Amino acid sequence: MAAAAPVAPPPTSKPTPAGSGTTPAAPPPTPLSGSLRLTGTNRVPNVRVLDWVARGFTKVEGSVEVGTGRVTGSLAVGAKLLARQLDLSGAHRIDGEVRLSEDLRARGTFRAGADVSARSAQLTGTIEIGGTLTVQELLRWKGSLEVGRDVRADTVLFQGRLAIQGSLRAQSISGEVESLSSVGEIEADWVEIRQRKPRFAIFLLPPPPWHELEVQRIEAKEVHLAGVRVHRLKADRIFLGPDSHVEYVEGTILQRDRNAHVGPESESSPPPGLSR
Repeated sequence: MAAAAPVAPPPTSKPTPAGSGTTPAAPPPTPLSGSLRLTGTNRVPNVRVLDWVARGFTKVEGSVEVGTGRVTGSLAVGAKLLARQLDLSGAHRIDGEVRLSEDLRARGTFRAGADVSARSAQLTGTIEIGGTLTVQELLRWKGSLEVGRDVRADTVLFQGRLAIQGSLRAQSISGEVESLSSVGEIEADWVEIRQRKPRFAIFLLPPPPWHELEVQRIEAKEVHLAGVRVHRLKADRIFLGPDSHVEYVEGTILQRDRNAHVGPESESSPPPGLSR
């Protein structure tokens, strides 16, 4: 009788059936480590380190992923920027998303082509954001802020110009308008918007709308407005200061300045030399 053929041992791992569509999971990224110092004029493909310092002119063709970053001078990033903390001073342009787990500080010119998010943000100068600005805690800016979509924060403090295409939502909003500004909608528990007085005033004419904020809708629990032109205002407690114009009001007006205008007639500004 012929001997039986030997039996092959079972495979240690089960092969993936052909055409199953499953893809092995990608390994997790390696932790950030090391440091990078750049001075003068530099052009690099990507930056991925724990600590990054750059001074001068820096161009990153791809993305930046760092723990802490301190950049002085000029910075251009072709893709996204991820960091724990970021301190920028000078002129900076990031074409992709900017995402921080902690604090963002920018002074000078800061332009981002997509969304920007951080735990807190302190911005000074000219700020332009193509997407949505999201800040978990305090958002503070001084200068000019332009946002292509929405702004979300817990607390907002500002001084200067704002041009927000979408809505501004926070728990508390307090600021001083220094130039002609506009926002689609404002939603908050507390809203206080003041109008900066011009340095030189001609008392025979009404104040020009150089420092005026235009808003389609404001909804809050309590509002204090001066130098604000709003189409619809809904609040429990309303305080209208000078040069405020409100077309439609839903709520209780507790205080109204003699130069505050309420009703559809406040939609258009009076001709020069005349006042309502």
